[in-house]
Amino acid sequence: MADAPIKFKITIDESFRAAQLGFLKGSNPSAYKRLMTFATVNAGRTYTKPMKAAAPRGKTGNLVRGVKVKSGRYQRPSAVVGPLLGGARKPYYRWFVTQGRSGSRTTKLGVVAVKPVAPRPFVSQVAENATNEQRAIDAYYRTVEAFYNDNIFKGRILRFRRGKR
Repeated sequence: MADAPIKFKITIDESFRAAQLGFLKGSNPSAYKRLMTFATVNAGRTYTKPMKAAAPRGKTGNLVRGVKVKSGRYQRPSAVVGPLLGGARKPYYRWFVTQGRSGSRTTKLGVVAVKPVAPRPFVSQVAENATNEQRAIDAYYRTVEAFYNDNIFKGRILRFRRGKR
């Protein structure tokens, strides 16, 4: 009788991945922060294409080209997506497009009537879309999974370790 081949499939439990992340957070907190920030920015990158498609186009197109992703400044890990200031194309008027303007304006002489502008909240509409949200969540988890499966990526995250080794 010939030996029959044995076939099996290995699946990793979610609690095991959570334990691995917890171990990384405890043993190397700076690498954990770097990984979470990188995963959050990758998740934010999935919003740029639909946000550029939804942005109103003017003569220059600076508002569309100004849609970018950057790491959050205060509460990390976080990412900021939208028409951001910076670079050669500065959509300084972004608040005017997304929030609009009321029909009255207060000056030194009193209240003056101006032409109202309706807001176009394309940033919040894209952010609240369920399919875009799910794609961002998938990108986040793919980045965390790549940390455990791709040794080159893992080496880049773990490269800058300070202190005693």
